[in-house]
Amino acid sequence: APIKAECKTLPEGFWSAVAVWIKKPHVINKRLCGVKETESRNVDREALGLFVNGLSDTALDFVSSGHKDTHENGKEWSYNVRTFIPKVNCYGSKLHKEAILKCKDPPQVTFLPFEEDEDGHVSYKESNIYQFRLTFQDAETWFLEFHGLSTDEWFSDGIAYPKLHWLRSDLLPKLVRWATECKTSEFKSTLSLLPVEKYSVKYQQLKEKYKALVKVWPEVTDPEKFVYEDVAIATYLLVLWSEERREKDLNDPQSFVDLGCGNGLLVHILINEGHPGKGIDVRRRKIWDMYGPQTVLEEEAITPSESFLFPDADWLIGNHSDELTPWIPVIAARPVIKTHNLSQNLKCQLLFSRWNYIMGLGSMCEKMPAARVSFLNAVCNSGVEQLGATLSRTPPS
Repeated sequence: APIKAECKTLPEGFWSAVAVWIKKPHVINKRLCGVKETESRNVDREALGLFVNGLSDTALDFVSSGHKDTHENGKEWSYNVRTFIPKVNCYGSKLHKEAILKCKDPPQVTFLPFEEDEDGHVSYKESNIYQFRLTFQDAETWFLEFHGLSTDEWFSDGIAYPKLHWLRSDLLPKLVRWATECKTSEFKSTLSLLPVEKYSVKYQQLKEKYKALVKVWPEVTDPEKFVYEDVAIATYLLVLWSEERREKDLNDPQSFVDLGCGNGLLVHILINEGHPGKGIDVRRRKIWDMYGPQTVLEEEAITPSESFLFPDADWLIGNHSDELTPWIPVIAARPVIKTHNLSQNLKCQLLFSRWNYIMGLGSMCEKMPAARVSFLNAVCNSGVEQLGATLSRTPPS
């Protein structure tokens, strides 16, 4: 795939594009939930053989093809391993992984798929070893090339082993586009706050548990969209809260209030999974009657004031909370503002611009990941504790 030489993002853009495929393959391979990266290090050519022990001489020659031994420090290679996490576990207890070898001169990255059983025995899938190389063809053009070790014996299941045609016709053009884009994001990557393997397992459990709701959905809205969207959001929160309890050595499940809860399904799932809480919305929905008395849903208009502070709730949730959105962090941080006697002037300044305000809170929290749900991409602020610490250090205006 040719790239015009005047593109100023190369060769750095090549590594940025490759990083997307390495760290976030699920953005293009929709049958993956994500990957878990381990064992990252720089190695020299001699040590490289130890890390890929078991490869044939043909495979080793393929890995090092085009490599120039010109590095003064001897650490010519970057080596790391990623474990695939499918959306649906079809591999049983066997782990499907890839060793990834990156060489700077010339810019190339090689993917070596292997399987690891419960005893730690490794078996390389040499027929599926492939490589991307960036070459400077002449004064006019760069080339991003795909190479496969043994394309005649290629195996594919569409998950850990993509189809050869897909790598060439789908992935390669996307790598070219990513490599030539000067695009950065202020948002952390999807699931950056969570162990992706735990999210994947929990999501499959909840999806199976609550899928029957699709058949009895009484609202006029699309049942599949809303059921699986709320299952995904509930999964995110449940795993996030589980990690919080582990890190802080907490025993009791976190309590919550969902402000603008809509159909109430998210509230129902969270309560059903053991978290005390309630939902509030300005309008009652027909589906509320289906959940039963254990799901606490209240029909009430929420007016940001001293009457709506919810001091007993550990978490406030605002999912599609519309005009209430910029107030939720203020309500959550209100005890901090009151305790530290921050001036009314400062509070007004905080609300001067809705978008700047929300982005500013995200910057304070330092945890603003893109939250993955089934039917949309969203950005969430997570980190009232950081927000409180920031506000407590802010002098009154």
